[in-house]
Amino acid sequence: MSKRDPEARRTAIITAAADLVVELGPERLTHRRVAERAGVPLGSTTQYFKSIDELRTRALERLAAEIDDDLEAVRESLATSNGSIDALVDDLHDYLRNHRNLAADVSLMSAAAFDADLRELSLRWQNNLIDILTAYVGPTNALALAILADGVTIHAVQHDAPLPKATLRAIVAPFMGADSKPPTPNEMGPTR
Repeated sequence: MSKRDPEARRTAIITAAADLVVELGPERLTHRRVAERAGVPLGSTTQYFKSIDELRTRALERLAAEIDDDLEAVRESLATSNGSIDALVDDLHDYLRNHRNLAADVSLMSAAAFDADLRELSLRWQNNLIDILTAYVGPTNALALAILADGVTIHAVQHDAPLPKATLRAIVAPFMGADSKPPTPNEMGPTR
């Protein structure tokens, strides 16, 4: 990246900020940390972003775009499987196993709780998931599944592991119109 390519420098700064948000949380983002991570002079971060809040917002937007890409994969998976519960459970489990996804999602939720301007960005994931699922389960069940997805996301962060697929299937099944058998105690995963 050269000084003569301001867009590449700006992109590197946003990428570094997004990585730091995932690693440290949005509240611990500083110009100094971002500059060090991006390999740019400290003044570059303030040259391209008028405040740390603006830089944090751009980083969260980058993370939201990554989540959008993951949701597009869910859309394709469900379309290919004709709305199969197993496809949804597999996709959800994969999402919950990805630390970057979880950190990005929780960072967006957390930032939106304290900054109303970020609420729309945070809700984009939920609204897109509802849009995807509505075609298969209707709007009420799609909303319930999106809320459930938020809950299992928080659970995975708190327990540093996703619920097992059998447990996810059991809690998703009623909203997918599928039969559900209760998971065995060994399949339950961490509950505290």
